[in-house]
Amino acid sequence: MDKDRKIYEKIICILEKEDTKLTTAEFARELKISKRTLYMLFPSKAAIISETIDFVFYEFRNSWEKAVGELSLSDFSRCRCSNFPNNSDVDKLIKFVVKIKNDYPEQRIKIQEKLDELSELIYIRVVENENIRVLTSTEKKVLQMLIQQTFNRLLGGNYLEENGLDFKETITSLFRMILFGIKY
Repeated sequence: MDKDRKIYEKIICILEKEDTKLTTAEFARELKISKRTLYMLFPSKAAIISETIDFVFYEFRNSWEKAVGELSLSDFSRCRCSNFPNNSDVDKLIKFVVKIKNDYPEQRIKIQEKLDELSELIYIRVVENENIRVLTSTEKKVLQMLIQQTFNRLLGGNYLEENGLDFKETITSLFRMILFGIKY
């Protein structure tokens, strides 16, 4: 994706600053390329949005994979790592998700799939950890739903901002409760 990184970053900037849906001609003008060149890169406006979603989530997922791949269970429960997504990355992702959901509702399913993929990455890291007891089938399903619903709420809208929460602190709290419970 590095080859096309600049164009995706430009598209994200365009989407962030524009208040309404753009036509393909407006995208081309904002990108400072011809419509023909734009159509060579993307077959349709839907493809522009869809591929930009892929790019945004690819970048975010990459940082998550690096973060959870290098952690011990103890570090994981404290979110101690250099690759953990920072608040500005999370804010960008949330703003992008909200913007796409509002302006391009036909892309909601794709956004939902990407959020589910992120939550699945965390779920797998937790259940496959050698320091976690073997979970029953029911426990696995409940844990998977808990992580999935939490990620959807945290990253799929303005929940963090509305509640004055920090993403890293919120995820740390979630993992502590999952791994160590809430008893004294």
